[in-house]
Amino acid sequence: MVLAVDLLNPSPAAEARKHKLKMLVPAPRSFFMDVKCPGCFTITTVFSHAQTVVICQGCTTVLCQPTGGKARLTEGCSFRRK
Repeated sequence: MVLAVDLLNPSPAAEARKHKLKMLVPAPRSFFMDVKCPGCFTITTVFSHAQTVVICQGCTTVLCQPTGGKARLTEGCSFRRK
């Protein structure tokens, strides 16, 4: 009996649609990132799913605001995944 779907070698598109715990290799989808303030260019480390408002240490500008899932970056902020 041959299966129509190869369970040992799923396509990357099929793996991306699965729940994080049902993937072939379970992995979290959250990450830490370095966010650069557009005003003073200070770099702050922020969690991708931050649940509080993150403020810049140098100029007290809001860097990101929480949503139901991932934190929303403020307009003009650039980030780099760690």
